[in-house]
Amino acid sequence: MRWQITHFDRLESTSQTARDFPVNSVIIADSQSGGRGRYGRKWESPKGNLYLSAVLQDYGYQTPLLAFVVGVALADALSDFGVRLKWPNDVLLDGKKLAGILLERTDDGRIIAGIGVNVAFHPTQNVLYETESLKGQLSVEETANRILESLQSMLQLFETQGFTSIHRLWLSYALGIGGAVTVRLPDRQLQGVFKEFSPDGALVLELSDKTIQKITAGDVFLI
Repeated sequence: MRWQITHFDRLESTSQTARDFPVNSVIIADSQSGGRGRYGRKWESPKGNLYLSAVLQDYGYQTPLLAFVVGVALADALSDFGVRLKWPNDVLLDGKKLAGILLERTDDGRIIAGIGVNVAFHPTQNVLYETESLKGQLSVEETANRILESLQSMLQLFETQGFTSIHRLWLSYALGIGGAVTVRLPDRQLQGVFKEFSPDGALVLELSDKTIQKITAGDVFLI
């Protein structure tokens, strides 16, 4: 597999533009006017950081696990900075959010993996989590190249060995397992102990009454 990279000075959204491109395409923009994160949240996108969307194939029932494949790829690409992963796929540096990932499915089944990395600076206003940046220690181009090389390797690992190896790698970067967390869901908020990252990608939460909840989507806050 070889990535076919198309670069733009400015777009509304790399992920929106990527919908017009085939599998293995990568769209990179210097800035975005309408970048977004999970649940439609705005992702600040001025020039200086990385805004990238990769077009991936559909993996059938395993497609939701791509969130962890992409997360591990970013952690692997930036491992020399000491980054960690917070469930499901936030990349943290010094406990603060360095990068975000958003996966979306097109009508014809392609998967758009949107990736934003705070390369030169980080937003400080209207953010859900504290944020951090690489402070320009890498260029945007170097960051993109590292991520795409790692993503290619992790996708090959996923295709040849299944999720088991990705699961093991995710655990090696994991932050918060065994500790107290708050999980914010669309309709409620839960607090408990992050007991396990299950083999199917769920966060296993032990509540105060010792009951177990399997969380498959939500915002996680370390306590």
